[in-house]
Amino acid sequence: MRSRLPILLTGIASLLLYILLTQLSQQFNWGEGYSERPLLTYLAVYFSLCTLYGLTWFFVQKRPGDRGIFWMIIVFGLLFRAAILPSQQIQEDDVYRYLWDGKVFANGINPFEYAPAEVHNFKELRIQNPESYYEIYVERNERELERLDALKWESPQSVKTLERVNHPDVPTIYPPMAQFVFRLAHHIKSDSIVAMRAGFLIFDVLALVFIIGILPKLGMDKAGCLIYFWSPLVIKETFNSTHLDIIGISLLCGSIYFLLNHRHTLATLFLAFSFLGKLYPIILLPLYLRACYEKMLQDGKRAWLVILKNSALFLVVIVLGYLPFMGIGLRMFEGLKAFTLYWQSNDSIFAILVFIFNNVLDGNEMILSNPLPIFLSKVSVAIILIGVLLWFLRKGASLIERPVEFVRGFFWIMALVFLLSPVQNPWYLCWVVPFLCIFPHRAWIVLTGLVGFYYLDFYFDYQELQVLSLWIPWVEYLPFYFLLALQFWESRKKIPLAGSFGNRD
Repeated sequence: MRSRLPILLTGIASLLLYILLTQLSQQFNWGEGYSERPLLTYLAVYFSLCTLYGLTWFFVQKRPGDRGIFWMIIVFGLLFRAAILPSQQIQEDDVYRYLWDGKVFANGINPFEYAPAEVHNFKELRIQNPESYYEIYVERNERELERLDALKWESPQSVKTLERVNHPDVPTIYPPMAQFVFRLAHHIKSDSIVAMRAGFLIFDVLALVFIIGILPKLGMDKAGCLIYFWSPLVIKETFNSTHLDIIGISLLCGSIYFLLNHRHTLATLFLAFSFLGKLYPIILLPLYLRACYEKMLQDGKRAWLVILKNSALFLVVIVLGYLPFMGIGLRMFEGLKAFTLYWQSNDSIFAILVFIFNNVLDGNEMILSNPLPIFLSKVSVAIILIGVLLWFLRKGASLIERPVEFVRGFFWIMALVFLLSPVQNPWYLCWVVPFLCIFPHRAWIVLTGLVGFYYLDFYFDYQELQVLSLWIPWVEYLPFYFLLALQFWESRKKIPLAGSFGNRD
């Protein structure tokens, strides 16, 4: 019992801090008192939670296989979530888009068709410029917009939901699986952030269950789930900020669990579901097909036939997922197009690429609505990701012979998707956290804390110190890249560099 005492103490201290965070969140009222918001206090609490998280992981490693510690991890993880579930969002408002999308979809209207601003402005456009109005809208559109306007005014909370949607000129970017979750949350209780979080909690616990299933399969202690289930980043971004990434993350964990058990149909099915939750996991599909091909050859089955069947399954699930929204054709990707073309935030490697191309190239050419340096940076990112994927396809480890090294390939690809992205919001890093249960690299665990500095940007903005915001990515990422380089240097002294990524066939 004495050996478990440090974990009990860090658990109690963390729980008290999550309760404090919930109380602190009451000072973050939407649209009010920006300069008085206690952002520095929030960051002090967040970094304290990260410190306790790191200490707990240190203690857990000292007692592998302890069932009591494992159940302490589960109980405290659930208590942390219960403590923060009723909190107000701290500096995030994406949830209002989720609530509005769910309301629109639940009322039989395609959530991809209308930007929220259209609901605000269509009547004014009809009065002031009827010719333009009737060029844009047909009778069906007019009927649906009238219905959406009525939904807006059905309650004071509904008005708040629509008024608080960010980027109201852009149609929704969130894919079909997310839309069905939003719709279900609306049916449970409309305009309720807590109902949305309760839905996310189901996916969160599902992710935990799959992680607990994966770890013993790879010969690892189940207590490694602490890195996911106690992660302040996951808890804050899922149950306070209320970001939807947990939907796709949990389904990706499920697909890896089934893949490790050589249940390739279920693995492909869950990977498709994960893609429908958020699009990132599609990059892993070739590695899934490679693992399937390898297993079918071992079993003496017609490998290419099974590959074609699983590829068709993935495609059919995607088509069926988008089918309810296809009535507007390619316009259902307008929001996604705007995001991929114009968004850039909190980036590290991508910002360096843009800087290099800006200094190498002259002129103001535009390609696909992007300045040439940004376009070339995106092309560079795509080439790097495709190159790494091809490397793993050709020289990566065998799932049958070296499953840990095979999964390491997934980890590095998803990690690179984050590191190379033009948008490195903290909640995007949550996609890497489940892999840290298997590969608890110091640099990445530290980064889950460092990304909290992202919220300093709001503080500097509110205090009119915007010039200091330029330094935030350096504070976030420089220590991480230093630790990452140190990790590779240490691994190079032990094994060839390629061994850090996978097995050479």
